[in-house]
Amino acid sequence: MKGYRKNNVRRIVLGGLLAMVVLVLAFAGRTVLFKNNLPAALTQDVPLALPDAGRLQPLSGFTSGAAFSMSLTPSQAAAQTTAKTAIRAEASVKNGAAVTKVPAKPSLPAQTKQKMVYLTFDDGPSKITPKVLEILRQQGVKATFFVLGEQAKQRPELISAIWEQGHAIGNHTYNHNYHALYSGFTEFWSQIKQTEEIIRNITGVRPQLVRAPGGTFGHFDKLYFRLLAQAGYSVMDWTVDSGDSKRKGVPAGDILQESVADMTASRVILLLHDGGGHEQSAKALPEIIKRYKAAGYAFGVLNGEVQPVQFRVSASAARAGHAQPSKAWIAANIIPNRELFTPGKALALEVGLLETKLLPGEYTIREGQYKVPLRAAVERLGGEVSWDVSSRSGRVVWNGRTILADAAHQQLTVTDGDGRQQIRSADVQLIGSSLWISLRGLLDAAGHPPLTAAVTAEERRVKTL
Repeated sequence: MKGYRKNNVRRIVLGGLLAMVVLVLAFAGRTVLFKNNLPAALTQDVPLALPDAGRLQPLSGFTSGAAFSMSLTPSQAAAQTTAKTAIRAEASVKNGAAVTKVPAKPSLPAQTKQKMVYLTFDDGPSKITPKVLEILRQQGVKATFFVLGEQAKQRPELISAIWEQGHAIGNHTYNHNYHALYSGFTEFWSQIKQTEEIIRNITGVRPQLVRAPGGTFGHFDKLYFRLLAQAGYSVMDWTVDSGDSKRKGVPAGDILQESVADMTASRVILLLHDGGGHEQSAKALPEIIKRYKAAGYAFGVLNGEVQPVQFRVSASAARAGHAQPSKAWIAANIIPNRELFTPGKALALEVGLLETKLLPGEYTIREGQYKVPLRAAVERLGGEVSWDVSSRSGRVVWNGRTILADAAHQQLTVTDGDGRQQIRSADVQLIGSSLWISLRGLLDAAGHPPLTAAVTAEERRVKTL
């Protein structure tokens, strides 16, 4: 009996031990089953504070990020960067740490060259120009207007409107007369300078762009191109002709069709007209703009920095053999003209209650004296200048006096208000078609003797009584 009890106790003890083992194993199994529960602690193998702001550091288990990305495309590299950032953020959140977000750099689309169209209008301004300007304003588009001097002189308010609305202005000669313009370069030059001065008086800026009436093909030889380039001008033809000047009354539908016939070119310089009789061009303009916008074109204005488009010299123009102006004429007109479009010091003239400026190229300095073009200096200071045919002299009416500037005899004949006359020797030169004179001699003769002359970093200045 005693032995039986001992055996029973032994069985109970063994059973209890066995039960404890089972319980321990059961709890151990539970830990394995719930392994995805948040652990008490994680080993942090990613630094929480990034050493270089904005740069991702290599993660444990990755090869160096730079080396790893070398064989990836840009889009794959961007995706990898995004994934690394997400892993860092997740690890930091699990540790209860603050996370500094480093946004992944988005992949950029391939750069494509913007297609450009330049709308250009010739022969204005006219009564059609306000309609064209209103359409351009409504469409949010800028254009370039090649204007005629005689039209600009008659409608200065339209030149001002073109300029103030942010459009570009080019020079289309004075009267569009083919026979005169292409009879010789000096006639073409004279019309360019005449129109240039009209535009400058209205806008304060002289146009550097030149467009030949009818285009350069068949009209320009190498001489025209060379001298205008040496003078600082940019001659601009076109790449697309709207056909609005092929005949009178070309319908808007035809103009539209010609204007948008080829929408594949990366750059289009479109020829249109806003001169008298071109109402259909204005009618076609809104749809022309719409078509180019739909084709992905941006709209630009021409200037001296835009690569010029120029037609080749035709065989007939080459055979014409225009006579080259003399070396003296080129030296007096072409060479100084380039300075009008390059930085330099202006000559400010403060005469009585009036003030004007001659830009570099509009005056010269010889033997320590200022030499100025008679017409430009006098007219900007309120006087009048005309050509006296009988004496082949410049006739000036200014400050109550009449002055004859005689280049042949190098003298000035001054007649005051009382009729008294005085002859003075003076440096007067006929250069090209312009009379140039010593500034001091001119001011003395007009009753405005110079008081001071100064030169600063910005300008030269002469002040008179």
